Amino acid sequence: MGRTGKSIVRANIEEVLSDLLKAYADEWLAHYQYWVTAQWIRGIDADTLRPLLLKQSEDELKHAEALAQRIIQLGGEPVLDFSKLLETSGCGYIAPPKDPTDLRRVVEDVLKAESCAIKFYNKMVEKYRETDYVTHEIFEDLLKDEVEDEEEWEKIYSKL
Repeated sequence: MGRTGKSIVRANIEEVLSDLLKAYADEWLAHYQYWVTAQWIRGIDADTLRPLLLKQSEDELKHAEALAQRIIQLGGEPVLDFSKLLETSGCGYIAPPKDPTDLRRVVEDVLKAESCAIKFYNKMVEKYRETDYVTHEIFEDLLKDEVEDEEEWEKIYSKL
């Protein structure tokens, strides 16, 4: 990042990077959770849920991309060792249920993941509101997406 770009960040850059890395890891793990679950599920409603999970997976990967770009812009590096994602994550990873036909559990797990993301991003929006406008905007955009996702998945859950 350029000198002026760095000069407008009033937050501790290492702390910003730590928060961005946590979010980055969460988004990668959510991407994988949704993608692998889409491959795994079976049953009557699986063909309805599968494309929704794949779209959600794609969205989470785009979130990770935006976070990676900001991490690099601030002079950091995204998690380069895939095995380190889980220890960097704040929300963790929820494996698909052992029973591939337990679609109710699949949606419950998506809702848990979305809830964790919403809580974290809300905290980050407040934290960086006045000290790092660019990071604040990224977290605000992610928060908006996650809130919309949660609403969509709650509607799906109510129909199961």
